Amino acid sequence: MNETLMVARIAYSTSVDGVGLRNSLYVSGCPIHCKGCHNPELWDINAGTKYTVEEVFDMLNVDDFNISILGGEPLMQYESIVALCKLIKERTKKTIWLWSGYEFENIKGCYPEILEYIDMLVDGPFIESAKEPNLQWRGSKNQRVIDVNIYREMCK
Repeated sequence: MNETLMVARIAYSTSVDGVGLRNSLYVSGCPIHCKGCHNPELWDINAGTKYTVEEVFDMLNVDDFNISILGGEPLMQYESIVALCKLIKERTKKTIWLWSGYEFENIKGCYPEILEYIDMLVDGPFIESAKEPNLQWRGSKNQRVIDVNIYREMCK
């Protein structure tokens, strides 16, 4: 496997990026550039450090905590994110949450393979006029928390 990921940072043992304690991978690069973005420093794909997918897997799996993937825009590094999620599912029993500025309907059409490996999706761009500081796991009212496992079950 020679896929690489540009990684901005990893937050270990965090409780803000999904249910329970999780290790959160923040990837670099975002073409969406939402006004009022929480992480504008991650828009530049070169804002991080390049690692192989295997190295990122090892860094995320130093304990039993589940995994969250945020950015930037994770789908900007689609092939490598899919490879990482596939490794996590093949080698562990961990859940994966993914945040994307793209809406679920767009992801189904343009990035469908990722839906095979993630458990929860927080979708949609951050919209400053719809900002609500007390929303759980999202920044604006338009964003949705989608249980991808239910979607997969409905599609069988």
